[in-house]
Amino acid sequence: MKSTSRIVIGILAVAAFPALGQDVLTLSDCLSMAGRNNPSVAAAQASVDKAGFDRRGAYSDFLPQLSANAQSGKQKSDGEASSTESDSYGVSAKQTLYAGGKNRAAVRKSTAAFDAAEAQRAGVGAQVTYEVRQSFAELLFAQEQIRLAREIEKRQRDNLAMIELRYEGGRENKGALLRMQAVVREAQFGTAQAERNLRVFQRQLLKAMGSESKAAVTAQGELKPVAPGRGGDFSGLVEGTPEYRQALAGFQSAQAALASARSQNYPELSANASASRGGESWMPERDEWFVGLSLSYPFFPGGRNLMDVRSARAELRRSEESLAATGAETGLSLEKAFADYEEAFGQTEVETRYLEAAKVRAEISRTQYDSGLTTFEEWDRIENELIARQKSELNGRKAVVVAEAAWEKAQGLNLLPESGPDRADRKK
Repeated sequence: MKSTSRIVIGILAVAAFPALGQDVLTLSDCLSMAGRNNPSVAAAQASVDKAGFDRRGAYSDFLPQLSANAQSGKQKSDGEASSTESDSYGVSAKQTLYAGGKNRAAVRKSTAAFDAAEAQRAGVGAQVTYEVRQSFAELLFAQEQIRLAREIEKRQRDNLAMIELRYEGGRENKGALLRMQAVVREAQFGTAQAERNLRVFQRQLLKAMGSESKAAVTAQGELKPVAPGRGGDFSGLVEGTPEYRQALAGFQSAQAALASARSQNYPELSANASASRGGESWMPERDEWFVGLSLSYPFFPGGRNLMDVRSARAELRRSEESLAATGAETGLSLEKAFADYEEAFGQTEVETRYLEAAKVRAEISRTQYDSGLTTFEEWDRIENELIARQKSELNGRKAVVVAEAAWEKAQGLNLLPESGPDRADRKK
């Protein structure tokens, strides 16, 4: 889904904020900065790196274990006048031939841990993407809210000027004048409140990006609702979500743990070889070597092997049930997020139609009131309805953009550059 292009439509000048020195940011800019600076993203990437190294380390059990040794010493026994000197050095190798499946289980378990770390990073990326998009939408909303508040304040001042003229001409009562003065004061308060909200949402966006800057920022874009696609069976989306992937990795890890526990019931076979040189002086000249097989079988380790198997089986059952529960819960979350998105979009379509009607009614009512064809109370009611519809329509557009972001977060969508499996693969 082209979410970025849906919100950032072209290059729009923000006329309500001409102040110099402000950083003008697109949604793409904000996502890029979050990918580089957000500490949660960095921590998730470090977890993936660690899991990758652990997975590589698990393969070491399939390779020969080589070691070198050197020794030099002197030995003397009680009652003997002389002492014996000995020196030696050599190398040894051990290759495990069969370990009851323990080595393969270790690789499977470390792979599952890596998959879990990848899924966790995907979840963090989706969460940070949502937070940035939500904060960006909130800042766009605050900027439009100021524009609307100033527009409302100007309209109310014009209305007050008209009432003052009518009052001075004896065509309106003092109650209407006092009410309109209060309405203007309320509009001024609304403008000041919108400006305070702007500063809050600027800080909120910077926090989501992982920035410690205190500079003022301006969001470049517009709140444009985008219609949701067709709904349907969400089961196909469940397996791609970070939550389900983490639960699946936990189930696979439990399977590997059971295989590892069972390996204790099998013997271990390994090949050993060593070559050394020893003697009573340096450099020693006596050669020694050994080649052979070793077999070990802990036939009674106190019952610990049996308990480990039973414990691993119980953990496997738990993780299997957890996987099923996660699948059901994730499917429900997807359906709810999509329903919320559809509802928000449907509501904003209704609000847009009401706003269009309110604008027409307000113009007609103003003309009628100026001509003395309607009462102050009726004209004032229609004016207030227009203002309410303007605010409601703006809130509705923001709700759609946030609902779309929530729907895509439920799917695990990650829009952070240099994040996700691609970067991990390049580091391997």
